Amino acid sequence: MRRTRGYTNGVLTVIAVVLGLNVAVNLGDSRSILPAAVAQPTGPEGPDTGLISAAEQRKVMIAELRRLSVRMERIEAKLNSGLSVKVTEMPAMKKDEGDKGN
Repeated sequence: MRRTRGYTNGVLTVIAVVLGLNVAVNLGDSRSILPAAVAQPTGPEGPDTGLISAAEQRKVMIAELRRLSVRMERIEAKLNSGLSVKVTEMPAMKKDEGDKGN
């Protein structure tokens, strides 16, 4: 029991020292997380600002889905009306090696 307590205390001490060093480095660093988050543009949304408008993106997706639906309906109509296929050239048939003598 004594060895386990000593090991646990040692590991916790090392962790505390590492965390303390991490805090010291972050406080000494002129850059912090806050300015990076605040540096985002706060202007109106638009194509020039680089911000994405979810509503505009959904409108574009809906329009694309409608165009896709129209194209699919045309393809289905052609397939349902029937297709005529005419073969103009037939390549020479090769015999499989497994078909020797059959």
